[in-house]
Amino acid sequence: MKKLVTLLLVLALALGCIPAMAESLLPYEGDAVTYEGYTADLGIKEDRESPVYQEYKKLLGNVSIEWSSGPWADFDTKTSLFLNTGDLPDVVWLRNSSSVIANYGDMGYFLNFMDYLDYMPNLKSYIDTYPQIKNMINNKGALYCLNDIEPSDYVDESFWVNKTELAKLGKEVPTTWDEMLDCMRAYKQANPEGMPFITYGWGASYYMYVLGSINNAKTGFYYDGSKWTHSLLSEDSNHRDLIDMMHTMYAEGLLHPEFSTMSDEQAQQYILNGNWLFSFWYLNTIYNEIFLGEEIPFEYEAMFAPARHEGDQRYSVITVPYDNIPGWGYFVNADVKNPELICSYLDTVISKDASTLYNWGVKDLTYTVDENGRHQYTADYQTSDARKAVGVGNFMDVRYIQYKQRETDYVGGSDSSRAAYDKIIGGLLSGELIGIRALRGTPNFTAEQNEIVARSTTPFKTYIDENVMSFIDGTRDMSEWDAFVDETLALGNMDEVLATYEEAEQVIYSTERRYVSYN
Repeated sequence: MKKLVTLLLVLALALGCIPAMAESLLPYEGDAVTYEGYTADLGIKEDRESPVYQEYKKLLGNVSIEWSSGPWADFDTKTSLFLNTGDLPDVVWLRNSSSVIANYGDMGYFLNFMDYLDYMPNLKSYIDTYPQIKNMINNKGALYCLNDIEPSDYVDESFWVNKTELAKLGKEVPTTWDEMLDCMRAYKQANPEGMPFITYGWGASYYMYVLGSINNAKTGFYYDGSKWTHSLLSEDSNHRDLIDMMHTMYAEGLLHPEFSTMSDEQAQQYILNGNWLFSFWYLNTIYNEIFLGEEIPFEYEAMFAPARHEGDQRYSVITVPYDNIPGWGYFVNADVKNPELICSYLDTVISKDASTLYNWGVKDLTYTVDENGRHQYTADYQTSDARKAVGVGNFMDVRYIQYKQRETDYVGGSDSSRAAYDKIIGGLLSGELIGIRALRGTPNFTAEQNEIVARSTTPFKTYIDENVMSFIDGTRDMSEWDAFVDETLALGNMDEVLATYEEAEQVIYSTERRYVSYN
């Protein structure tokens, strides 16, 4: 059948038309076809002679993308030039897919994949299964980009406790915020130079994201179940409560005095020295990134976020929800030659087969599958360097957009990261934890609606960012919160913004959660 398809393709290309078919045109057996692609430099040094790439090539046949890449420092400038001139390569990887579609989708720059579904069996099957794809289809029924496919919710972040230090205090792992405060205060008294709570040096907003999982706080615009609102307008957002919690921590020295501006290196030094009590990191950070796989001289483990009050629900961050609005995407030039072939090619890129090759390699060479369907790397490929050398995780096409296989993160992680994942996912599956998930994503605004929203939200955000830190560090007293809200609202037209949020095309997330256990 593949030979017949290839013959039909060659004839069709010669005649300038393509028949409708409901299957991929790959592996392609005609004369070599090479497309030009542009992306950011992520350090991939693919070896097209490697065993894994050679297996991948069998899926493609005699067609390829020749990628050029630019450094991060130049990437936005380069891609902005593409978008402002319409002079795109055949395939380009772009950030903020939704915004690109909203601002440039009607300009005729991009190929509409919906017109080529007969050549994209994987995409065709994914559309009804993965709601994030439908959310990328615009109100005219066009799909201009291909994004990562997340088949399940993935949890890759956790609170951590230094059990060695906790034992010295004679304390138990806290289950409520008051208990956590008590532990931090006791630790600070016993260790004046220690840090009761520490996380990445990613600024105040990340601390709010992390600590906001304790009281399920919302910051900014959100859908409350019946309407769009803003966190400053409702006590139910717990925004003020979160800032009050952080103010208490800051005033008592439970946060680093420079928490909002410190670097990752400064934050990680506390972990390296064992000079900390509670923290929040990605599951592999402490073992792999801070201690670089070396022995850790203290006992530590993942912990659930404490409940805000005794008897309250406890929450967990869902690092990557399966139904998230994707950020990055592959876009194809509307004037590309042989569009059916590049669509078949990209459909193979997002296939499960291509993902398995990228993430696991070649069966019985780099990995095996047990009777329960669980993957394991073989004895010779236990390290990432060994796997990379034969092409696992080291070729361009699938590095940038793929069908995600999160089991690789689990299997390839450390003992501590696997234990952390098992703990958090177990809590989510049992209902002891509830995953934090917005009900709706930012609507797909038209260019005109974007302008309306930006007129007010730009001064809102600037003023909020400036003043929130003032409340945390005590420059402004929490008694002034209501005045701060009034001052913020005076800078723009909140009613107009909320009306625009309601009128815009809605991005509705699923109420179904898809948690996966690997143990």
